Amino acid sequence: MHYQIRRLAPTDAAALHRLRTSPGVVRNTLQQPFQSLASVQQLLDNFPPHIHALVACTPDGELVGCGGLHPAIPPRRRHTALLFLMVRDDWQGKGVGGALMRALLDYADNWLDLKRIELDAVHDNHGAIALYERYGFMHEGVARGFNLREGVYEDAVLMARLRFRPGEHVASTRPAEPATRPAPRQDRPRQLFHLRHSEPADAAGVAALMAHDSVQANTLQLPYPDENAWRQRLSDCKYSLVAEAADGSIVGNAAIWQPSDNPRLGHIAELGIIVHPAQHGQGVGSALLQALLGQVSDYLPYRRLQLMVFSDNAAAIALYEKYGFAREATLRGDSLRHGGYHDSLLMARAVK
Repeated sequence: MHYQIRRLAPTDAAALHRLRTSPGVVRNTLQQPFQSLASVQQLLDNFPPHIHALVACTPDGELVGCGGLHPAIPPRRRHTALLFLMVRDDWQGKGVGGALMRALLDYADNWLDLKRIELDAVHDNHGAIALYERYGFMHEGVARGFNLREGVYEDAVLMARLRFRPGEHVASTRPAEPATRPAPRQDRPRQLFHLRHSEPADAAGVAALMAHDSVQANTLQLPYPDENAWRQRLSDCKYSLVAEAADGSIVGNAAIWQPSDNPRLGHIAELGIIVHPAQHGQGVGSALLQALLGQVSDYLPYRRLQLMVFSDNAAAIALYEKYGFAREATLRGDSLRHGGYHDSLLMARAVK
């Protein structure tokens, strides 16, 4: 059957509501079983302009599937997008998913020039996984306990399709070289520091920390950090720590946050740690990580703690593995660094 592919519109609320609440869609995606029609209408009336959502309709105009591309927000990941796809239960196996996939990939390749399209699929959704494989998506790993479904935290298969030009994807295993290499650890006396919650007044110190070339190379930070932007981030972040040296300088920063407001992912928190390059190997990262792990374990409801790290950042990977984080996936060409697209690792550990 030929399906009409068009953009999702505010007038699709009733049909989209029926699609999103289909039992099979709820089971195999991150939808909730009970949604109000009013909430779907509100979503469509205020649909984010950067998300590209398409629908598949039968020749008589009935909406039977929806899919889209959600481009990443961080500037160094704007070459990537998350793909989502839903087909109504009574139209499974009739080519709806394939029609949407062809349209979305044409959109991604020829109009958005996306280089990496990624997705997650519940581990036992074999039909969807086979569809994605047919359109060039490859397995990159498994996120353990990712999706709350019927009272069980289910694993998710992580997949991606790449479209890099020759030389763009730098799958190097060599550690990134900092612009200024710190002196060997034995030649430097250990600098005393203490941990405390970050404050908006720390913005200048944190911005200075982020300005180091090696920090930018091993994170998603940009050159020339904005002190005002950091003041706002520190104001907004509930769980952020700094390591402060005896002279009042900021030598480390760490935070945890929820990467999604979806209730079925509410058990997941993400973690990030930055250490001043002159303090590498001095225990700052370990102290920050131990403090955050203790806070999550003892006082917060999260069950899964995850992080992203460049695959060639051997020192950081060793630190995370020391504290129980396991490598779950290699995300190929995940982030832009020095003009090339580099691989990242997804690492995670259970905290409950």
